[in-house]
Amino acid sequence: MGHAKTKSPADQLNVRSVFARTRAAQLAKRTGMSTVQVVEEALRAYQPAPVAIPAGRLIEKHGLLVKRMGRAQITQAQVDAELEDMRSGVRH
Repeated sequence: MGHAKTKSPADQLNVRSVFARTRAAQLAKRTGMSTVQVVEEALRAYQPAPVAIPAGRLIEKHGLLVKRMGRAQITQAQVDAELEDMRSGVRH
């Protein structure tokens, strides 16, 4: 004789979003999976954006780390000029 598993409150997930419930039901119907399986697969596949790591005196400009010049702000034109100089081999 087996024992029934007792569910804790952490085993329950209420989704109040009409969109999320509807979309999960549509995907379950299309795939033949249960709604729970659809949600589990979606959560397994989800990869959040990486968290920015402080880089000391470097700042990020369009995906690149660049050195801040003192307390002055670096303009996009300055970043572009520095990149162009680097590409063409100009040394400062």
